[in-house]
Amino acid sequence: MKRLLSLPLIMLILSCIAATSLGADETGMDAVNLMAEGKTEEAVDILEDLAADGDDKAMVQLGVYYYEGTGVEQDHTKAMDWWLKAFDKQNPDAFVNLGVMHRDGHAVPKNKKIAYCVFLTTHMCGLGSQSTQLRSNSCLRRMMEKVSRDDIKDCLSNYTLKYIEAYLNAKGQMKGIPEKYKPSKEYPALRDIGWWLDSELDAIYGPPTEEEKKARKERDKQWAVEREALSHTLVFQIQFNKESANQYRSLEVITDQGMSSVRIAENKLQTQGKHVLYEHNALIYANQHRYVTVENEKGETLVFSINHPAKPSPSAWSEWQKADFILDNGMDTYFLLHGGEPKDKTTEVPPSMPKLRFKVIKE
Repeated sequence: MKRLLSLPLIMLILSCIAATSLGADETGMDAVNLMAEGKTEEAVDILEDLAADGDDKAMVQLGVYYYEGTGVEQDHTKAMDWWLKAFDKQNPDAFVNLGVMHRDGHAVPKNKKIAYCVFLTTHMCGLGSQSTQLRSNSCLRRMMEKVSRDDIKDCLSNYTLKYIEAYLNAKGQMKGIPEKYKPSKEYPALRDIGWWLDSELDAIYGPPTEEEKKARKERDKQWAVEREALSHTLVFQIQFNKESANQYRSLEVITDQGMSSVRIAENKLQTQGKHVLYEHNALIYANQHRYVTVENEKGETLVFSINHPAKPSPSAWSEWQKADFILDNGMDTYFLLHGGEPKDKTTEVPPSMPKLRFKVIKE
């Protein structure tokens, strides 16, 4: 287990901690280098100062050191405490690491179902970086070999995202599901979130009953009417400066329906004067919130709000707009998905960063 986790976690540290900084000479990478030199106290002091300033990446790294016993005495409880602090700031790697702790029973009682739900949520919501996804998906595949079909049914039917969050924060000391965390209109069960195709649920629960088939037909009929009335096509362009266009690799369109990721293909970039344009379109619904996010190789995510009338008519391009704010980690997009407000964001967007314009058409 230790060997399986160690390499991905260290790769994660080296890829993201360099951006962490406290002062001119005190950065996360400095801490990594000091730890490699055996200067444990200096390294931990830097990371604790960074963490005290709210740096979730430093919190994750401190947790890694305590989990692995790298340069410090191994202490799974301290590792969990640091990861819970980072989880409170929506760090996706802390979320996955907490799933591992519950899977293996480190500092908490073993709970395979909670671990399964953590890895499933990370996968279904596309949380974190590509490295986070690869590690989480690997954990999910292994977990599915250990969790029974009945346990999976129980998780999907009775667990909510609110309950999973509360259970993690309770450090495994929660008995049963408190009434306020049980499935409700406000907090749907995992099976009702909208992650699943009917065929996927049938593979888990078995063939639907005649009553369920009838309910699905009525639901699909209603959805078809609503989609026809509300559906529109969002066409948008991202404007990059020529010298920075290759730093942006992907974008996402986020609505109530979910998140769709798109790789920014070089052969679709169009040169226009001093800029490079990338055009894309997506189906949206007039009564939903929607965002376009663009991520660069530093892990920064630019967030553009797309606002238009409830019943738009074919229109010309909007004015070019800069991003509303910047997110430092991918898990914050989960809050956008559900119409929430990310806790940590940078509202001062440099003028050199990409801009967006759009038009909404009814076809």
